[in-house]
Amino acid sequence: MQLLQIFYALSLFLSVFSQSIQIASPADGETVSPGQSLTVQLAFPNSLTGVQHVSVVVSMLDCAAQCAENAADTLGKPLFTGDYTPEYHEGSKPPYQNFTVTLPETSTVNNGMLTVAHFMLLGASAQPILEYKNVSLNIAQATTAKRFIRGRAV
Repeated sequence: MQLLQIFYALSLFLSVFSQSIQIASPADGETVSPGQSLTVQLAFPNSLTGVQHVSVVVSMLDCAAQCAENAADTLGKPLFTGDYTPEYHEGSKPPYQNFTVTLPETSTVNNGMLTVAHFMLLGASAQPILEYKNVSLNIAQATTAKRFIRGRAV
């Protein structure tokens, strides 16, 4: 009996981690600017187990020098909250959905972490799963160069 429980727990563990959201874009380490519009592409691999996607939160966390290891499940400033309905677009890619978000103007000029919180119901028993995924972003200064003529910005 105990062996059956261990097998069930192991199979549930493996099925959860084989079915996980992926941040396809932006790439880890990509350079972005405060106030920039950014397309976040969230992909979810095809699955034999039934999955009901409930929602996602896309957020940005400013990190002074480097994001701490324990910041992986910290959201920061929410940029998008809502439904997640991935669809097939190209034959070679898994189902995905694009979200266009605007990065905060107040982002520090250092490092940031884009975090996605994904809530889904998995399997016939509708097991609730909340997962976090993130990518590190380099935050550069906005490229708004101004020229000064006789003390006035033009």
